[in-house]
Amino acid sequence: MDRFNRKKDPIVMFMGHIGVPTKKLVQGPRRMLKSKTWQLTAILMLISDWSQCIKSQQFTVDPPENIGIDDPGHLGPLYIHWTAPASLTNLTACSMRYHLEYFNTYQSRWTVIRTVRTWYRAQFDLEKEVRVRISTLLKGGCTNGTELKSPFTEMVLPPNNTGPVGSRVQGFGCVFYQKEFMECTWETGLEEPTQSQYSLYFWHREMEQAEECPQYIHSNGVRTGCKFTEESLSEFSDFNICINSSSPKVVLRLAFFSLQIQNYVKPAAIETVHLEASPDRRLQVQWDLPNERIPRHCLEYEVEAREEGVGGQRLLQRNVTNEMTLTSLSMDGARRKCFRVRSRMHHYCADRGFWSDWSHWSCHSDTESDAVVGCAVVIGIIISMLILSLFGWALWRKWKAREGEIITFGPLHKLMEYSKGLSARSHFNKRRENQ
Repeated sequence: MDRFNRKKDPIVMFMGHIGVPTKKLVQGPRRMLKSKTWQLTAILMLISDWSQCIKSQQFTVDPPENIGIDDPGHLGPLYIHWTAPASLTNLTACSMRYHLEYFNTYQSRWTVIRTVRTWYRAQFDLEKEVRVRISTLLKGGCTNGTELKSPFTEMVLPPNNTGPVGSRVQGFGCVFYQKEFMECTWETGLEEPTQSQYSLYFWHREMEQAEECPQYIHSNGVRTGCKFTEESLSEFSDFNICINSSSPKVVLRLAFFSLQIQNYVKPAAIETVHLEASPDRRLQVQWDLPNERIPRHCLEYEVEAREEGVGGQRLLQRNVTNEMTLTSLSMDGARRKCFRVRSRMHHYCADRGFWSDWSHWSCHSDTESDAVVGCAVVIGIIISMLILSLFGWALWRKWKAREGEIITFGPLHKLMEYSKGLSARSHFNKRRENQ
C-alpha cells in the first residue's frame, strides 16, 4: 500500500508529463536525469530568444531627417548634413549611427561611409549629378543586441550645365615642371563666341576660399593657360580648378577639374652622361642629375643604347632602372656605342608622371676597331694606286706598240732620255724629206 501512497519526485512527474518515460528515470542512472534537465533548459532558452527576436523585429527605425547638401564654394567639396529621426531622439538604451552612401563619379561607383556624426564632407564632380542616400543604424538593449537598419532617405542634385555644350573648354592639361611651377593650358570651345574671355579659379585645402589664376598665359590676345608658382600649390590633396568664360551675348558652360598635382611632375632633362670602358670591353654608363626639388629616390630612369657598326645604326636596347648607373653590353662587333637617358617620378612617390626630355647622346668609340678600319683603308688606297699605275702603263705600252716600237719598262729617267731621242730622230727625218 505504501508504494502507491509514496510521493513522487516532482522532476519525475514533470518529465513524465512532457512524454519522457518515468520508469526509465526512476530506474536509470542519475546522470541521465541531469542530461535531460540540461536539454529542457536549452529548449526554454531558445523559446525565450525567439520571442525576444520577434519583439525586436516589431521595433521600427526611422531614417534620418532634414538631409541637406551645401556648397562652400571650393569647386568640388560639398557639405552633407542631416539630423537624427525625431522618434529616436530620447532613446538612451541603444547607440545610433548612420550609413551614408554617395556616388563617386570619378570612380563610377558608390562609396560607403559609417559614422556617428550628422555631417560628412565629400569631393564631387560638379559637372555631373550629385546622388546621396542615408539610413539609420540602431543597436543596443532596445533591439536586444541586434543591429537594425532604417530605409534610405535620398537626395539628388542636378548639375548646373547651362550654356551650349560646345562652349566648354577643350584639351585641358597640366604639367608640374621640376616641382617648381605648374602650367595648365586649354583650347577654346568649338562654339566659343567672339569677344569672350576665359577665367580660371582654383582651390586646395590650405586655402580658405577659391582664388583666380595668378598669371595667365596668352595666345593671340586670348587666355589659353595659367601658370602657378610654387607658393600657390599643394601636393597630396585635391587641387580643384574651375574654368568659366564670359561673353556679352550668351552664358557659357563651366568646366571643373580635380588634380593630384604630384601625379603631373615632369623632371628636368639630364645634362651629362659619362661612359667608361672596363677591361672586359663593357661600358659603365653614369649620369648626373640637374639641381631640382625632386628627391633622388623618387626618380626612375630609362637608358637607350644605339650601336653604330659596319651595317649602319640600330637601336640596341632600352633599360629602366632605379640606379644612376648601368653596365652595358660588350663592344664586340660595334665601332661606336651611344647612350641617352631620361627620368620620371617613381610609383613610390606618385601614381604616374611625365618622362623628362632626353639627354644629349654620349658616344664611345672602340679604338681597336678604329685601328683595324684605318689599316684596311690605307691598304686599300695602296692597292688602288698600284692597280691604276699598272693599268696606265699597259695603256701607254699598247699605244706605243701601234707605232711599231716596243718599249720595255724601265726607270723614269731612261724613259725621258728615250723620248728625247725619238723627238730628235723625228725632226731629222722631216728635214731630209724636205730636201
